[in-house]
Amino acid sequence: MRKLLTHLIIFFAFYYQGFTQVATSFKTNKAFYIYGDALVVGNNSLSKDAVKPFNESSIANDDIPMSFVDIDNDNSTFNSSSSILQLPDNQENIIYAAIYWTATYSYIKGERRSQNGQFFFSGKRQKDRSLISKVKLKLPNQDYQTVKGNVIFDGYKKSGFHLNSPYACYADITDLLQNAEVKNGEITVANIHATEGFVSGGSSAGWMLYVVYEAPTEKPKYINIFNGFAHVGTEPVVINLKDFKSPEEGDITTKLTLATLEGDSDITEDECVIANPNLKTAIRLSTNEREEKNFFNSSIYNKIERFPNSKNTLGFDIARLTVPNNKETVIDNNTENVELLFNTKEDRFYLFFAAFETEISQSFFNEIETNLPENAIVIKSNKIEEKKPKIIEVKIEVQSKKDIKTTAVNNEIKVEKVALKEPKITEEMLIESPINTEIATSKIQKEQIEQSNVIISSSTYVEALKIKDNPLETQQFKLILEKNAAQIEGAKKGYYVITKFFSSPENAFNWQKNLKEKGIKS
Repeated sequence: MRKLLTHLIIFFAFYYQGFTQVATSFKTNKAFYIYGDALVVGNNSLSKDAVKPFNESSIANDDIPMSFVDIDNDNSTFNSSSSILQLPDNQENIIYAAIYWTATYSYIKGERRSQNGQFFFSGKRQKDRSLISKVKLKLPNQDYQTVKGNVIFDGYKKSGFHLNSPYACYADITDLLQNAEVKNGEITVANIHATEGFVSGGSSAGWMLYVVYEAPTEKPKYINIFNGFAHVGTEPVVINLKDFKSPEEGDITTKLTLATLEGDSDITEDECVIANPNLKTAIRLSTNEREEKNFFNSSIYNKIERFPNSKNTLGFDIARLTVPNNKETVIDNNTENVELLFNTKEDRFYLFFAAFETEISQSFFNEIETNLPENAIVIKSNKIEEKKPKIIEVKIEVQSKKDIKTTAVNNEIKVEKVALKEPKITEEMLIESPINTEIATSKIQKEQIEQSNVIISSSTYVEALKIKDNPLETQQFKLILEKNAAQIEGAKKGYYVITKFFSSPENAFNWQKNLKEKGIKS
């Protein structure tokens, strides 16, 4: 993608001047006040190869002759890619689901030639723009079905966009997913129209599915889904986030989901900032995969399982992240308004989707129906509680244990079958309380523990087992106690698992980083 000649400097005084390149204004498509959560899946539709993942990061999109990704072996499709939808267990009550697709589509297939040190692009223009609003969708264990969407933006006849003609569409597929017998599994999207070959700035295409579902969250949430289309290139683009109030006390969890088109992995200086005008605080957002100064870097959120799983998705980005809540807090208690800013100094990109998810005040949630914002819905179903196990205790009186009667008559063995009487249920009791996962202890054990007479170690284990009930009598526990203890200076006491051995300290630190990214303390 071409580098911009104009370098932009943002002064964080919370006052912005200049014209923002917003082709279609960002506005709320849907908003939910809900005990629930959201997830996103998706994939790119153009790459260097139809099936093989593309993982090079040092090459510009302009220099790659783009080909359709096509993984389904279906003659009715000319491109296809897939991703795995996995809702949490017992949380398949879908409230909203929408699929988005986007691409650059100026030529059917573009060509590039070099002359006097400059590149010239040519190709047959695609004038039938009705094609862009239709795709094929395959839900888990289903056949393809055609989905017709709404056009958010089409740049074919728009000044400043005609050269590569980017577009974005979306379709509400809530009913389709709610009525599907199988919701979790492979989602495939096909026939996204885009330019193959070359186009100025490089061609790009992809799709995403955003799902909102009910979940047993401790606090209610505000989930706001924005549609629009903005060329982030010479001035910052700002989205105002309002119509919520964060909890009056305690920590606050906030997540963002963002999708863009045309960002390069090798061109830096693009950024995403969240700011609080009242607190006068701002944070340049980043993740382990996205640097502050190269936030939109042609990649897809690494927890999304997909095929092909290219590291470099060549201009199509899906980002999902948790907003930091540290000394530079942007969303504090009782916060009612923040802003998202998108900016670049070199790389240009098109922003078309943003979702804001944050925990909100319980009192605000209870009263929001009296002043409900446009396109917002309150899910007033009772807060979902995690199912507690029920234990049914049944005492059974068995009146006979034999089902065969043997007798000897005239030196012959005679076998008679005797029918068992039906077991008699003498008492039934329903216990509503959850299972206590702590080790049960008898009265004697409690007294011994309180007197500090029980010290569990390899040398005293036999003595400990003399106490009534022996709750620690397990083979696994015995094996652990037979191990010799090792003391490491500075390490907390406890049991540790050694996962791998490395001769190189660098490899060991890389493995530790990998474990931490998966949420494993290391």
